[in-house]
Amino acid sequence: MKTIAIIAEYNPLHNGHIQHLQKAFFDSCQTFPNLQKVAIISGNFVQRGEPAICDKWLRTRMALLAGFDLVLELPLCYATASAENFAKGAISILDACGIIDSLCFGSELADIFTLKNYAKTSQSENFDAILQDNLKKGLSYPTAKTIAIEKTMSTEFPVAPNNVLGIEYIKALTAVNSKIVPYTVARSAGSAKTLRDSLKNGENVSDKMPTFAWKILNESIQNHGLPSLDNLSKIFHYKLRTNPTEFFADILDISEGLQNRLIKNAENNALISEIIATAKTKRYTFLRLQRAILHIILDVKKGYTPPQYIRILGFKKSQILKQLQQQAKLPIIINLSQQENLSSTAKTMLNAEIESTKIYGLAFDKNLQINEYKKSLVVLP
Repeated sequence: MKTIAIIAEYNPLHNGHIQHLQKAFFDSCQTFPNLQKVAIISGNFVQRGEPAICDKWLRTRMALLAGFDLVLELPLCYATASAENFAKGAISILDACGIIDSLCFGSELADIFTLKNYAKTSQSENFDAILQDNLKKGLSYPTAKTIAIEKTMSTEFPVAPNNVLGIEYIKALTAVNSKIVPYTVARSAGSAKTLRDSLKNGENVSDKMPTFAWKILNESIQNHGLPSLDNLSKIFHYKLRTNPTEFFADILDISEGLQNRLIKNAENNALISEIIATAKTKRYTFLRLQRAILHIILDVKKGYTPPQYIRILGFKKSQILKQLQQQAKLPIIINLSQQENLSSTAKTMLNAEIESTKIYGLAFDKNLQINEYKKSLVVLP
């Protein structure tokens, strides 16, 4: 039996995602009619450096209803990181499952061979030298990376978020010597960000989501409203005012005195969105600042720690859970009482997830209290 994996946020799951899943699963199912499908999704905070539009258990339910058999959690330290660590964390967890045969991702380029060439190029010494030189000139990382690829390959690089992620997935698979085979399909139309912006403007987006996903999201909005990083502004100000300089030196995405820039701009601005607007430069992009601020709030540290466990958020009743338990190379967490066999590093990583969920609830317009210990797996027939 073959198993395919997809790395996602589903923030929220929309019609474009459904089109991607149809492309990813249809071709495979022609050859493997009993194909098993695994999703690994970000937790309650996502890569843009903001709270997810609804919690990870609701998004897990969306994924299962969309056709997945098993949903795993991408821990906080990877979910909110830049493309490289986001990919390394997700790929390492999927590889450790021991049951994944292939990875399918959407990309604007939709050409796995060209993406593999870009990935190989970005690992060369010449590439790294050009990249570092561009960074010293004050260019943002995405711009510096694009220029380095183009100069190294003497060709124009089609800059797009999913192309960049695809390259990092391929690099991560190579780094862990994984047997998982990557392939890509054309990224479907539709943007989760556009959909979220529409929701913030009070627009109805039910026609842009499958009915089951809209029902789940709409119920969450009716009960708790929409989350916003601005709702965590007081926590951010508290962190800025009460922590010593050495605290910021260890925080992910904080470098070269960025904390001083944030502290200065926070003096006359109450909201995080206002601080970002006044602190933004070509080098310190909106996303870089937003991630840095979130990492200060959640104490996300620099450095890459390999995954320490595989956490299950939900599954359909089938053989896949038993297969995972037999083949996995990391401890499996089905409920939070299963911590006695975890290493101290694993417990620290898991505790960061638990603590971040407490903060996540404060990001909603109507205060949402979530206790990870009281949340159950999402299980569907």
